[in-house]
Amino acid sequence: MEINPLVRFYMDNKKYLPGILTIVGISLFSGVLKMLAATFWGRAVDFGLEGLIGDMVFAAVLMAVFILADCVRTAVHYHIIGRITENMFVEVRARAFHKLTHGDPAILENQFRTGDVATRLNSDIDLLSTFSAGHVSNFSRLVFSGLFGLFACIFLSWQLSLAYVVILPVSLGLVALISKPLQAQKKKSLDSGGSAMSIVADMLAGALTVKAFGAQEHFQERFGRMSDHMVEMEVKSAKVSMKMTAVKYIANVAQTMCLFIVGSWLVSQGLLKVGVFISFVTLSNYITDAFAQSDYMIQSIRRTTACAQRYYEVMDIPDELPGLVGMQASPVPCEAQNLTFSYGREGRVLDGLSLRIPAGKKVAVVGASGCGKSTLLKLLCRFYYPESGSLKLFGMESLDWRPDDLRARMAIVTQNSFLFDGTVYENVAYGRPGLTRAQCEKALRDVELWDLVQSFPQGMDQPIGEGGLTLSGGQKQRLCIARAMVKEAPLVLLDEATSALDLQTEREVQKSLDKLLEGRSAVIIAHRLSTVQGADYLYYMEKGRVVEEGTLPSLLALKGRYYEMCRLQGLPTEVEA
Repeated sequence: MEINPLVRFYMDNKKYLPGILTIVGISLFSGVLKMLAATFWGRAVDFGLEGLIGDMVFAAVLMAVFILADCVRTAVHYHIIGRITENMFVEVRARAFHKLTHGDPAILENQFRTGDVATRLNSDIDLLSTFSAGHVSNFSRLVFSGLFGLFACIFLSWQLSLAYVVILPVSLGLVALISKPLQAQKKKSLDSGGSAMSIVADMLAGALTVKAFGAQEHFQERFGRMSDHMVEMEVKSAKVSMKMTAVKYIANVAQTMCLFIVGSWLVSQGLLKVGVFISFVTLSNYITDAFAQSDYMIQSIRRTTACAQRYYEVMDIPDELPGLVGMQASPVPCEAQNLTFSYGREGRVLDGLSLRIPAGKKVAVVGASGCGKSTLLKLLCRFYYPESGSLKLFGMESLDWRPDDLRARMAIVTQNSFLFDGTVYENVAYGRPGLTRAQCEKALRDVELWDLVQSFPQGMDQPIGEGGLTLSGGQKQRLCIARAMVKEAPLVLLDEATSALDLQTEREVQKSLDKLLEGRSAVIIAHRLSTVQGADYLYYMEKGRVVEEGTLPSLLALKGRYYEMCRLQGLPTEVEA
């Protein structure tokens, strides 16, 4: 049987359960104190009516003591709640972030969008935290106060209690039944909210493109549809809540009427003392409060359960396969034989691919868009796993590698020069933990950025803005090359590293790339053939297969697909003698 997500959440944080149970236990103590205070209040009234002043004062003092004890309990209660929930949710957020960094990249890429994941691991965790820090305490206090009030009421007068006993279970049953659709509707509402946030993230990331193509209305329409769906689910939830409120109101009115009619009759018949009746009324208020909040408690539990369900949809992503530890690596970076791969929703992207990347050689992989070049790169990085065939990386099958060990041997420069919101030094240092400032300066000199960095007011400590927005396209790409350079990895992966640059900037960046590739093996994925002219060997891919391979002169002499591609791009096609 599937475990309720909210129950599972607390089971997964079982080391904090003693603290949470302590919170619940203190809430139980609150019910006892309230029951005693109300009881002695009634006794004080009866003693006063009987003229027993000493007993009345004693009962009043005891009532005050119990009220004061409840105040102290409240202060202790919230102190404990703060300590427990703060520590618990620091760990919860840390585990969530660990999942994002260690989860299977294929599932993260294909099944989740940035905005939705951000909503799940921020807003949803915030709601779980609010429930744990506030609602668990408040709800348990209300429930225990109501239960002890009910027990005390039965002890004081079974006749008055009968009205509650008859109508209360019926009312609670109706509220629970009416609220049943709430969890599913709340999850749909949260999912729609996550989708809306993903649209906002896309809009912010591509704001210039959106405006340039006049797509504002399209994005507005998509955002509106998601928002409308979220509102629709919230409206349905509100209708359910209104039904629960109506049931609750009718039940409260019926209980109050029964209480005063029966109570007045019992007092008039001499079957009930006035003080007992006052105690009963006071205690019955705790029952009424608990019942009055029952719809809100149920709504909160349903909503929080929906948040827990969305949280676990992310947390249940499997981690990357761990691979082995302490392997002896071969100097040959890559050997692929009859490699096949598909994304599951379409035909094979790689179909019987075979290639070899020798040590110290620069190997180019070219072909038309959609031929499988980028997919090959993802397999080399071990983001995806081959369906069949062999993919040996540094002498070992890719599945046998521990991901961190394998990627420590690789440096990558992509078409989209991704930089972090930090300083120049911080962005270069991501390539090598513990990078000295002298090493950073050398890398910046090698990529011809040092003069630019020196012109900044803060030098290497100059912030470059989100995504490097203060730098030009060529400057950003050279900073990425510097980051790859300090890693000193034996294998460099270039994925269309200059395709987004103009020809002049491409020539400048190419110089930096040449320095990066000195003495290293390289896989150069390219569509613009000007970037692969220095390659030692070339593979031409088509429909997931290698259809031509060889040195550049031999392929030009063949006058096949590579030759035709060079001709179309205006590159020399004559083979030098």
